[in-house]
Amino acid sequence: MKDKKSLKVGDRIVDFGQVYRIFKIEKQKRAKGKEETVIFFRPYFKTKQNRTLICSIPVNNIKKTKIRRPISKKELRKLLKELSQKSDIEIPINITRAKEMLNLNDPHEIVRILKSLWLEKNDKSTSFTKTREKVLRLAIKRLVEEVALVNNMSIEKAKSQIEEALEKGTK
Repeated sequence: MKDKKSLKVGDRIVDFGQVYRIFKIEKQKRAKGKEETVIFFRPYFKTKQNRTLICSIPVNNIKKTKIRRPISKKELRKLLKELSQKSDIEIPINITRAKEMLNLNDPHEIVRILKSLWLEKNDKSTSFTKTREKVLRLAIKRLVEEVALVNNMSIEKAKSQIEEALEKGTK
């Protein structure tokens, strides 16, 4: 995590596009007798598949991951505005590179990939493969929970807000 503020119970974090809520922080003894602080978190948006999921990570290891705090409302407005702006069609995106970029958990990169793939999908002169469609759906999935959290709305509304912004950018 980039910011220096320590995490506390009730904070939300984002990992691979999923929003989690920290519900417990405790000190645990390691094998060599040293104590370490461990953060426990569970999905913020519960589904049938994840309702019993509990994750934990030692605080020392957080900087080795892509876990971060959710973006601010101001930052989200900028990202949605970027999605809805018209742009020249870029060079078709490299799918392998796009998948790698999605794993960085950076909302700015996700928006860039999403916009490129959306423009490519709506360009009738090119064929849009199943692989590209999968990556497009993955990019939306990586952004939708965070949009829902920041705007305090359902996942369905957040998805339609993202898609509406993308539609504006293609008209």
